[in-house]
Amino acid sequence: MRRRIPTLLSAALAVPLFVTGCAVSEGGPNSLVFVSYGQGAYQAGQRSAWLDPYEKRTGTTVTIDGPSSNAKLKAMVEAGKVTWDVVDTDASAAAAVCGSLLEPVDMGPLAAGFPKGSLTDCGVPDAFFGMMLMYDTKAYGADPPSTMADFFDLRAFPGRRIIYGGDPSVGTIEAALLADGVPRDKLYPLDVRRALSMYDRIRPELTITSTYGDQQQRMAGGQADMALIVSARAFSLLKAGATNWKVVPGIPVPVTWDVLVVPKGTPRAEEAKRLIRFASEPAQAAAFAAAAGVGPANTAAPAPNTPIGRELDIWGDEKENLRVLSDVRWWAANRTALVKAWSDWRTG
Repeated sequence: MRRRIPTLLSAALAVPLFVTGCAVSEGGPNSLVFVSYGQGAYQAGQRSAWLDPYEKRTGTTVTIDGPSSNAKLKAMVEAGKVTWDVVDTDASAAAAVCGSLLEPVDMGPLAAGFPKGSLTDCGVPDAFFGMMLMYDTKAYGADPPSTMADFFDLRAFPGRRIIYGGDPSVGTIEAALLADGVPRDKLYPLDVRRALSMYDRIRPELTITSTYGDQQQRMAGGQADMALIVSARAFSLLKAGATNWKVVPGIPVPVTWDVLVVPKGTPRAEEAKRLIRFASEPAQAAAFAAAAGVGPANTAAPAPNTPIGRELDIWGDEKENLRVLSDVRWWAANRTALVKAWSDWRTG
């Protein structure tokens, strides 16, 4: 699966990397370099759903490189040595550097197929992730948690909590504020101090992991009783057989997403944009979502048809009043300060 961990925007703006001696395959006139996050169901799904069919349709060879890095992309563009053509990255980072590091992508009629507010001038959504509240049925039996607030209530629901702490923009802050009673339409601007005070309540029983893989392994190994976890990792957990973990239904779900972007200066920009438009068509969006356990980027894509897919689906009609889409423009403007506050809290 994705993800993630793309280099944070704050690092991308601060780290002066230079593109020399990199083992990168530079695309030719009939080839593209597609950048993703490394081995796993996420990247494998991109290959099977998008890249292989695109090669067959167009005759263009697509090579995968990675991992995705905002800092490396920035260095390439500024050095005038762009060897990447399509890059999978996080939405707020793309919104922050549109026009300076990234090419605008015209999606034409396909633009109507994206959830409102998710498509930006330079970032085309390719995968959506819901921040799911999950619990171990072995720990709670017939009295499971039923609200987001239950995650922060150690008295009513004692037990070990776990979250991924490498990137607060995946819905971690929004989940805490929703649990504390902030209405969905009043989340932004985010009250970071209020959100952190919620996590302070459970700090003695809270494990904060630096990678999604560690979070998933600890959950599968019985080292947590309740978790906030992105849907793609929940998909991997359940597919791997940890069926004692269940999703709490009927509660608000913070939703974030990744985007496909075209680095400014690639000589293959138009071909790169054609690949992005191809990947965004309903059939390809659905195939990738099914393979990687993510929400399809195109709302015209058919709904998941497996039990796990339906449990984690964030686009069903019954979820209409539960979805809380991230405000990527607010995150783009405020990310550096928020990441610092999150980091200071983690280490303080």
